[in-house]
Amino acid sequence: MTHSTSSNCSRQVPQVEIQIFGPVRVVGSARPLARAYALDLVTYLALHRDGVTTDQWVTALWPDREMASATIHSTSSAARRALGSTPDRRDHLPNGHKRLKLGPSVGCDLDRIANLLDAPLHEQRAGLAHFRGQPFSGLRRFDWVVAEGHATRAGDVASALATAVAQALINADQPTQAISALRRGICVNPYDESLWRLLLQATWATGNAVGLEPILTELAVILGASSSTRCGVSLDDAATLVHPATWEFYCSLRSVGALR
Repeated sequence: MTHSTSSNCSRQVPQVEIQIFGPVRVVGSARPLARAYALDLVTYLALHRDGVTTDQWVTALWPDREMASATIHSTSSAARRALGSTPDRRDHLPNGHKRLKLGPSVGCDLDRIANLLDAPLHEQRAGLAHFRGQPFSGLRRFDWVVAEGHATRAGDVASALATAVAQALINADQPTQAISALRRGICVNPYDESLWRLLLQATWATGNAVGLEPILTELAVILGASSSTRCGVSLDDAATLVHPATWEFYCSLRSVGALR
């Protein structure tokens, strides 16, 4: 079951922000979340804005074992101390009876970046700087991220933002900048071939026709070209691995310039 997350937060960065577009990190905390599973806990809470029971977050973090009460308590306490408090001394993670909920001073960049889909282009371009790699990497448990749909949502948000920026830049005859935007999106969601097709289009628009084939073979490697051929993936390999729409688009660009 997918749990909804808030989508009406401000575009302003909160006092503390859990950033998930790459290795998860917490910006603005009082100290690093060094204790095991403390980072997992605050990430889980950031994606469950209405709060969760102890049973819920414990099951998500340790689905296959029974945890001692002391471990549960020390994990939440460590997370609370690490996050710190607001200037008026309110804990970012208030102490609740059998229920945890982050305070309004803590946000998540997944919500903030999602809101940029309706923002002006300059704000969208700035948002791309937050794309650092595979979403939610570095967590000790990834099961709940996938099962609840958060990984899919993060990939969709990244693709949508990169597409919006790149398409606007292509239309403005700025294909080089569009390529940079698409590379940001691809580092988060490398399996979205619509981004790769736009990358082909933007590369073609720069006049770099010979750059199309390397893009296609790079995609083929990501999609599963065997390790024995990774140093020399052929165009034929790519043809069997990429989506037919991607191959057809490549061929249409190739035929225009008689590339082969």
